[in-house]
Amino acid sequence: MAALPVPSFGDYLRHLRAHSPASEAKGGRLSRTEVAAGAFLSVGYVIKLEQGTAENPSPEAVERLAETLGVSAVQRRHLHDLALYRPSQQAAADRAAGTPITPVMEEAADNLLPQLCGYIDDLWNVLYCNDEYARMFRHITKAGNVLRWFFEVPESRSIMVEWDSEARLTVAWFRALMVRRAGDARFGELLEELSRNPEFTRMWLDRDIFMGRHSPYMLLRDLDQGRDVRLLAQVYAWPDPTQAVQMFLGIRTERRP
Repeated sequence: MAALPVPSFGDYLRHLRAHSPASEAKGGRLSRTEVAAGAFLSVGYVIKLEQGTAENPSPEAVERLAETLGVSAVQRRHLHDLALYRPSQQAAADRAAGTPITPVMEEAADNLLPQLCGYIDDLWNVLYCNDEYARMFRHITKAGNVLRWFFEVPESRSIMVEWDSEARLTVAWFRALMVRRAGDARFGELLEELSRNPEFTRMWLDRDIFMGRHSPYMLLRDLDQGRDVRLLAQVYAWPDPTQAVQMFLGIRTERRP
């Protein structure tokens, strides 16, 4: 069992009662009575939802809760995902091998030099990257995973100029994808591993949810050349829906005055 709590509908609902646009507008935590009244639900049912003892809420109930809490589109989707989420009990070792990267995909990444290009799966495993990606993100291929790189490779703090916001984004994205990939037990195993890091734990317990980058630009420190680099950072889902692969492309741009 993971040292940190896996995502659940009840836990996230409790979180949103204290950290949502509706609660912020009120200046404090919304009561269960206020949430129940706004969503046309009984207080007892809201209590059961938070305690995890109620049946899965209907999509209509989730929509009314989302409206009452005033959440963003990504948070709304996460609530719907959580309503259906049941963590896998299957051991990760029993699963098939990860998504293969074809020679054509490797060639495409390599031909994009000197720009940075890499293929990442939903667990933030680095499946393949070109030489410039590996050089700039020093030790990324040894770590094998973007989250491990952030929290286990000391140089990541020197390389990522905005380390805290970039790490927080990656943790929040991982949380959202964990719920969408309920059948993949590797998420729980990676969560257990990362839970030993206090900074990862702090960000995980903030329960942020993001899908996509907070900014189109990423600031890196080139440790070999001793200068900062501004990238136009783009993430693309691979067109084959059977492959849970994203392509990261970092294009150098000039700093604006």
